[in-house]
Amino acid sequence: MKTEITLQSVPEEKPGFIAIILYVAFVYGLFWGINQCLMYFFHDITNELLIKVLNNIIWIGFMFLHYKVVKYFLHLIHKQRKRPVIYPVLSISIEGINYYIESKEMDWGSISEIQIIDSVLSVTVDLNPKKDFKLSLSKTDLHTQMTQESFEKLLKYHYKKGVYIYNTPSSCGCGC
Repeated sequence: MKTEITLQSVPEEKPGFIAIILYVAFVYGLFWGINQCLMYFFHDITNELLIKVLNNIIWIGFMFLHYKVVKYFLHLIHKQRKRPVIYPVLSISIEGINYYIESKEMDWGSISEIQIIDSVLSVTVDLNPKKDFKLSLSKTDLHTQMTQESFEKLLKYHYKKGVYIYNTPSSCGCGC
C-alpha cells in the first residue's frame, strides 16, 4: 500500500524543571501556612494531653502529605527524563486507511461513513463494527504536515461517498 500521508503521534508534554520546583515550593509554602493557622487556633489550649494528641495527629497528617508530595515530585522528575515515544497512528493511501493503534486496515469501499467533528476523525464500517474507530487529530502531527482543510480535501478526494465535517464555532463566553 503506497501511503500518501502518515500521521504520527505527538509526544506527551513534559513539565519543566522550573515548574516542578515551583510546585514543590508552593506545596511547602501551603504546609507552612496551614501550620501557622493551626498554631493560631490552638495556642490557648492548656491541657497537656490534648496538646500531645493534637500534635501527633497533625504530625501524622503532615508526614502523609509530605510523602504524597515527594512521590508526585519523583513522578514528575521521572516523566521529565523519559524519552518521547513517537509512533505512526494513521496512514491514508489510494487503497484505504490504516489505523495502526488497533491494527485496523480498511479499503475505501468498506467504509460507510467518515466524520470530522471538532478535530475528531470518526470512521464507521457497517459490515464490521469492530473496525470502527475514533481519532483525535490534535493528538497527531497533522498540523505540522498540512492544514486540517487540506486533510479534509484529501479524505474527500479518496472517499467518494462524502465526508461529514462540523466544527463548533468558538464562543465569546457570554452564553449566547
